[in-house]
Amino acid sequence: MTTKEKEIFTTEEAAEMMGCAPSTIEEYARNRVLPGLRMGHEWRFPREAFMKAINTLAITGELHRESPKRKPKAVAANKDKGAKPGRRNPVPELPTLRSVG
Repeated sequence: MTTKEKEIFTTEEAAEMMGCAPSTIEEYARNRVLPGLRMGHEWRFPREAFMKAINTLAITGELHRESPKRKPKAVAANKDKGAKPGRRNPVPELPTLRSVG
């Protein structure tokens, strides 16, 4: 049975068909660029969904889905002398000790 007749591809068959390394196919599957099913330590790719994704990638030219841009965390601006960058509260001042006697 040839790859064209199979309904489900292995990673190696998909890589051979695409002319790339199996690790590339696995990376795209992990990143959800290519539709695949993880079965234990192996990936399987349904032919129809795989070919549809490849056609879409060829038309759009996009290889990766961009993750949503994360906004940097706001850092409280402590202008007190005892505050270190990144701390929310300044270090409290210790009371002055007086000698007894």
